[in-house]
Amino acid sequence: MSMDIDLFADTNYGKLALQKIAPTNPDFRLYYAGWMGKDNDRQVMKVTGAVFRAAKRGRFKRQLHIKAPNTDLTAYVTSDEMIALDKTRRAESDEVAT
Repeated sequence: MSMDIDLFADTNYGKLALQKIAPTNPDFRLYYAGWMGKDNDRQVMKVTGAVFRAAKRGRFKRQLHIKAPNTDLTAYVTSDEMIALDKTRRAESDEVAT
């Protein structure tokens, strides 16, 4: 899978993780997000990303596809942080609408 587009970046947990990890390389992409804990605890999400480089040949040539070694960074995002961000985003969109 090509990492040219950062699929997680526009999610609430992605935005919060990138804020916590910042500053990052322009080729940094989030590639993992999962809830921690047992039995649907859903209080803390682990979000991990790394720098990816473009493949030099093959199917993904010139696309960000190769994970650079030793570039992994992880942030932990709580459900409360995600809820607060969602409320902020809604309030901002309501202000623009009025």
